[in-house]
Amino acid sequence: MPERISVVQRTDVKNTNPLRYSLEQFNPLPDEVWEEVAALVSKRMVAAGERLLDAGERATNIFFIHSGLLREYYLDDAGRESTRNFCVEGGFAGSLADLISRGKAMVSIESLDAGELWVLNWPAIDALSEKRPALMKLMRRFAETLYMRKMMREFEMLTLPAAERYRRFVRDFPALNQRLHRNMVASYLGVTPVHLSRICSAEK
Repeated sequence: MPERISVVQRTDVKNTNPLRYSLEQFNPLPDEVWEEVAALVSKRMVAAGERLLDAGERATNIFFIHSGLLREYYLDDAGRESTRNFCVEGGFAGSLADLISRGKAMVSIESLDAGELWVLNWPAIDALSEKRPALMKLMRRFAETLYMRKMMREFEMLTLPAAERYRRFVRDFPALNQRLHRNMVASYLGVTPVHLSRICSAEK
């Protein structure tokens, strides 16, 4: 049986339950609603290199990164990877479009580091939101935030030169720049590894 998270009330929620704290940045939840949400969440320990979702499978989970690092990426017919996002501690991973469509996922998700994930079952959370207005509002604001981030990512990819995209990556992921394989960083920026090397040399 997957380990369930403890039901922690609002007192010192930032330190005692980081998932509730992160969710309530979008909208506060009454204690009784949080208890219902917590019942739908389980803990999962993952190893580095573990696959959490493969394109073509059905997406059913949102992952809260309690510790570790996840990567979301696309894979084309030639086997080339394009990194969509790096998901760090305290953040979430999971393609909302794939979850909503209930069809074959376009996004793949893997763990880059060993860590602990808190897994939210999307169909169950979605069904609960139909009965709990506070949760419905939280999910709407969560989706709005994802949309704004997607729009900013598109803006950067379509309008900014590669060197500026790299500077923003270093700004947004300062701890990852030296840890990640250059191929992953290059695919996130939409450049070749050779081009990334030139950018890095010019930035020194």
